[in-house]
Amino acid sequence: MTVTIAVVDDSDVDRYLVQRVAKYLEMDAKVIEFEAGDHFFDAIIDEQRRATDFGDFPPPVLILLDINMPRMNGHEVLESMQEKFGKEYNFMVVVMYSSSDFAEDKLNAMKFPFVKDYIVKPITKDQLQQAIDRYCLAT
Repeated sequence: MTVTIAVVDDSDVDRYLVQRVAKYLEMDAKVIEFEAGDHFFDAIIDEQRRATDFGDFPPPVLILLDINMPRMNGHEVLESMQEKFGKEYNFMVVVMYSSSDFAEDKLNAMKFPFVKDYIVKPITKDQLQQAIDRYCLAT
């Protein structure tokens, strides 16, 4: 089974790091990169593009979402996702992936029911494996 990971981050280095870490997992992982929150949101709201980019469900897509991005930051993405999908978000699991360790950022992110975790950069192989095991393979 292929696990799809969407990394939404304006940093080339952080997106590359997720690609490298996913490569070393002992499973088939497909990583899709988005360099901006609005690019990701455009892809996720278009049903046809979502099916093409992310594949069939389940398992849910694991979304690693940065907070600090230009144009549409992570909190704005979460708000837009909540407005668009309401309670119909079972095809995605969001894990915040940020350099921010501020309690306020964590609290703001975790108030959304589809946000399941918060990882402070850089991500490790163990953190990514645990997120996949907990939120994608447990369903």
